[in-house]
Amino acid sequence: MIIDQLRVVGSAQTNKVMIAELIRVSVRALGRRPPEPTKEGTGQLIYPFDPELAATAVTYLRTPTRVVWDLYRVRATRLEALYELLLADVIADTRAWSGSVAGISVEARRVDEFPAGERQVVGTVKNALVEGAQRHGRRLHVEPDRPDLLLVVRMDDAGDIVVSLDLGGGSLSQRGWRTESVEAPMREHLAAVLLMLARFDPRHDILVDPMCGSGTIPIEAALAARGAGRPLTLRCPALASVWPTQPPAPLFADAAPVVIGNDIDLGAVVAAKQNGKSAGMDGAITWRRGDLRGLTPGEITAIAAERGRTVERGLVLCNPPYGERLDVVDLRLLYGDIGDWLCTLGPGWRAGFIVDNPEFEPAMGRVLRADPRIKKPLANGNLRSYFYLYEP
Repeated sequence: MIIDQLRVVGSAQTNKVMIAELIRVSVRALGRRPPEPTKEGTGQLIYPFDPELAATAVTYLRTPTRVVWDLYRVRATRLEALYELLLADVIADTRAWSGSVAGISVEARRVDEFPAGERQVVGTVKNALVEGAQRHGRRLHVEPDRPDLLLVVRMDDAGDIVVSLDLGGGSLSQRGWRTESVEAPMREHLAAVLLMLARFDPRHDILVDPMCGSGTIPIEAALAARGAGRPLTLRCPALASVWPTQPPAPLFADAAPVVIGNDIDLGAVVAAKQNGKSAGMDGAITWRRGDLRGLTPGEITAIAAERGRTVERGLVLCNPPYGERLDVVDLRLLYGDIGDWLCTLGPGWRAGFIVDNPEFEPAMGRVLRADPRIKKPLANGNLRSYFYLYEP
């Protein structure tokens, strides 16, 4: 079956933030809201395919991991049937999703339940795509390392095989600015999710990450505030009329956020500064080395004043240690110190944390004498973490 769907894929439990972000960037870039999506699970959104919306999503969205164009759906339980049915669809398809000559690569995801191995499924799909395109006078060849087009084959919840064109050419979480790292860095798209969950508003919020590591949260905050886009490299004739060929302009070019990244480790701060420079945010973020308890309201006010801002309200957002290198007693003391420091900031400050340790919530509750307004399960890599948001 030939299908025509725009699929936005993210981590589990991120549907709401992806919907909100796409509305924000679509209204700004296109002057219109996207339609209501269909939800598949807790981390996938499906829209009717719209080339302009697709280009906007790939260019400006920061919370998803992939944006794909669903092309074909095949109900088959054998490789022979998969090949024959997909070939028939490709032959009948009049959309020019590939050029006259193109190198392709095919990835398989979630095909474990198909009664054949992953490599066999990939090979069958490749053969059908190449043969079907040839009937249209287009020559596709396999190019595993640097393909012009990346296609993804997966099995959906109904057991059908879905073949999609990856519009971003791979994971959108890999922004390209990370040149330096620390142990277990946060993935870029997850930082964007946290910013959305905490309702970061760069017009009013001063953002502070007191344990910034290699700078993922501050850098993503600065980039999101400007609505920075990514260059698009997809070679797809069907989208050529709407696919920008020039580096995209930021959606909010005049944004002037106040973002502070702090870490006690010198190596982490050096890495963060280099990453910020690679992201084009050199000078847009204030980096500081020191214990978080030394970051006083007076210093935060002074940093804001240097950028022409007063501290109306603030957002603390960070990924504190989970306990890999600390024993339980030290970890409780650290979480208590974070809570004590939050109390010094005064009214008007929210605080968000992503943590994979049951000691965090009771330790923070004892100091703040409050329960989190939001407690949301959220995966951080392979860790089943929780996002906590505390508000005054």
